[in-house]
Parts: sequence; structure tokens; C-alpha cells
Amino acid sequence: MINGESVERACSEVDQYTDEQMAAEFDRFFRTQPALCEFIVEVTHESGQKIQELSLFLSYMTFKALEMSGPGSLKTVKPETMEAAYHETESWMTRLSLAGENELQSSIAGSLQRDSEPFLLQYVISELNEPMEDGEDLSDEEKGEVFFVLKTVITSLCNEASQTSLPDKA
Repeated sequence: MINGESVERACSEVDQYTDEQMAAEFDRFFRTQPALCEFIVEVTHESGQKIQELSLFLSYMTFKALEMSGPGSLKTVKPETMEAAYHETESWMTRLSLAGENELQSSIAGSLQRDSEPFLLQYVISELNEPMEDGEDLSDEEKGEVFFVLKTVITSLCNEASQTSLPDKA
């Protein structure tokens, strides 16, 4: 699990980047996580540039926080891991949508507390509630779309790390 300190260190480091450093980091992110980046671009291509860019940026921040959590904690996500995470997120969202209005907040809070990466999800939620660089707020639909993408990204990165750390069966 990623702790709050890793998320804070990643944010602090990225805040110090020049435009050139940020571009180099995004190039590295795209090279080391091609399936993940392809998924994000594909799933957000009809959503508009700001949603796509925000999804990519928050995914990069997740990647960076995982990197900062320790050596060997970050593996390249395979397409099949990405697909499984997508279906897992769909199921999670379906379970939440079945909760009644009165139960929804407690259901979400309980689900996030049980999630394997609560600090990453809390970071994503706090970023979604901030105004965009242009001062505009995201609509609830846009927030939901970005959250869905990021929940899938976090699940993919963490599932890949846990799968690759298991001993090989001979």
C-alpha cells in the first residue's frame, strides 16, 4: 500500500519540475507504461482535451507516487491486467450505483476505507474537487469519468505489482 508520505513526496517533487522536466517525465511515463497510457487515451478520446489531460496527469502522479514508495514496487502494466482492472472498476461502480441515495455516502466512504490504496484515491478525489487551471470546476459527470479512469489505473498498477511479486510456480 502507498502511504500518504509517498503521495506528498511525489506532489512536492513534481511541483518543482520545469516544463522541460515535466515533458521528459511524461515521455518516460509513456515509454514505461504503454498499455496504461493507451487505455487512458482510448477511454477518454471522446471526453475532450481537459478530461484526457487531467486523467493522464493524475495517472502520472499515481505512477510517481508508486515509484517513490520503494524500489521494485512499480512494474509495467500488461494489457490483460488493465482489462481486468477495468472490469473490476465497472463492478465496483455498479455496486455503488445500486446503493440507495441515503446509503451512497456511507457506501462510498466504507468502500474507500477498504480499498487497497486509500491515500491515492483520496489524492485523486481532492484533485477532482479543485478548480482546473482555467478556474473552471469539473461537472459531476466529468469528475465521475476521471475517477473511473483513475480507479482503474490504480487497480492496474497495484495488481501488476502484486502479481509480479508472487513466487513463480514451477
